[in-house]
Amino acid sequence: MKILKPLSGLFLLILAASIAGCRKEKPSPPKALFVPLGIEVSGIPPETPVSLYRASGDPVLRYPPLASQDLLLIFPWKPGEVYRLKAGPTSLVLRAPASRPLATLEVFAPLGSPGQKITVEKKRTALKLTLLSRKEAPEIGLLVTSFVPELNLSLFSGNSTERYSLRGEFARRLLRPRIYLPPEKPRRLQLLFRTPGRTAEVDLVLKRRIFDLRGKVRLVSWKLPTEESGLSLRYRREGLLVVPNPLFERLGYLLGLRARGYSRYEPLAYETLEFRNLTDVPLNLVVRGEFLEPESRKPVKGFYPPRFGMSGHARKPLALVYLPPRGRARAVLPIYARRVPPGEYLALIRVYPLGEKTPILVKTRRIGLTRGSPKLAAGLLLILLAGGAYSLVVFLGLRRLLAGFRLRELSLVALSGAVGFGLDFLGGILSNILYALLGPFNILVGGLITEVVHYAVFTAVFVLVPRPGFATLSGLLHYLMGTVLFGGLRATDPFFVGFRLLTLETALWIFRVYARPEGHRTILALGLADALSTLSSLVLHMTFYRLFFPEWYLWLSLLVKGFLYTLVGAALGVRLGLHLREMER
Repeated sequence: MKILKPLSGLFLLILAASIAGCRKEKPSPPKALFVPLGIEVSGIPPETPVSLYRASGDPVLRYPPLASQDLLLIFPWKPGEVYRLKAGPTSLVLRAPASRPLATLEVFAPLGSPGQKITVEKKRTALKLTLLSRKEAPEIGLLVTSFVPELNLSLFSGNSTERYSLRGEFARRLLRPRIYLPPEKPRRLQLLFRTPGRTAEVDLVLKRRIFDLRGKVRLVSWKLPTEESGLSLRYRREGLLVVPNPLFERLGYLLGLRARGYSRYEPLAYETLEFRNLTDVPLNLVVRGEFLEPESRKPVKGFYPPRFGMSGHARKPLALVYLPPRGRARAVLPIYARRVPPGEYLALIRVYPLGEKTPILVKTRRIGLTRGSPKLAAGLLLILLAGGAYSLVVFLGLRRLLAGFRLRELSLVALSGAVGFGLDFLGGILSNILYALLGPFNILVGGLITEVVHYAVFTAVFVLVPRPGFATLSGLLHYLMGTVLFGGLRATDPFFVGFRLLTLETALWIFRVYARPEGHRTILALGLADALSTLSSLVLHMTFYRLFFPEWYLWLSLLVKGFLYTLVGAALGVRLGLHLREMER
């Protein structure tokens, strides 16, 4: 029993600690700060309505639920007055300061960095800042915003004194003092604000540090292309820039689908870089992007923004980055593409401390640029329009087409489509097996089965039934059998199948094959028609399925699989058809 009592006490202690750890932490209440324009509220739970009331209960402002946790309530508050802020179930009683601020002071050290803001009231304020710079006299910016009708400002720096005057409420002025800062020795700047009846003082203590920043900044990620906000483009391949097709841009502009055409004065895309600060001090950096030829390392002018206007502007994209201690930040740089030929290029970024000329980080990567071909776009439009139109004609006039054939001819058409489907199915299985061994060169072997045998059967039956519409009915039956038995219905089928059947019918009509189907014109017509059909299939796959083929593979598919093998199959089919016709007689 003496042993069990300590154990039971220990068990209860562990249980209580577990319950306390599982208890949901109470969120901290919102914080409010009076500023010259109103009240800054931070720490609001998302989707929380915010209301502000006077001490008498009269409403001042109401805000609907917002996604942001920070809010600026703009209204002319009165000194010394009591207000009640209600954010959801939380209620805060706020008392305004006894007097309104004289001004706000935003300190940029060095100039160009994110400023640190101070509210100047009727008291003395001190601020200490540390600069990382190799310059003995770094440029500093002091932005003063007055909130009184008349404000006199004195700036004391050592033995020198500068005086300024701001007239009017909300008047602003940027002071750019250049002071000498010895390394690791603090230097004091004193600002005295005067207005009739009030005086305020701000003491700035500046210290300059020098240390090597190389290796202190790490590039965490480099995404290209991205949106202006830094988000990746899911429909674009990483590292590949796609210039809009000029034909599609022009058509969209003429048809009113786009407000205007592709502008070369706007960025084509953006690159987003994320950096990490490995030091315990804040860093102000400049990121510069460049684009070079891979071999010669010469700049490619088309990637930079064009000059326009009377004086032009900076040609190289720049971004200012503020890195908090041990923190991260992103830089988004624009990318242009003006008369840049497709190919591979080198993207380079240089990172400088603000105000210095020696980079602390240099990184490169290879990128690609491709441009839509107007010829390919025109071919795609032709395939879509012709194939879709022919599919619609066949669908609407199928009964009339079938009525033009006798029963014997329809039986032969069905035989041609069914046997062709069976041979293509078996040849496709064998072709897939060979593809594992031969890769893309499988078309040299698999084409012997899928093209030679198919067109041998097709031509043999066509010699027996040389009637317009034979190719359409045979191909349609072939397609329907594959769709019904194995599925695979695709959105591109009306265009691909329609254009293939239209190509066959047109080639047989142009070469006048219906009058004499056993001649050499039949072989040539089928060879050209299948080559064009193969080309249309490659175009549709490149467009809709984003499949890219090397040039040698395209020529191999067109000349060998599409044309040569079809000639061989059609030649065998003509001889077989003549034998079948003699047997039928």
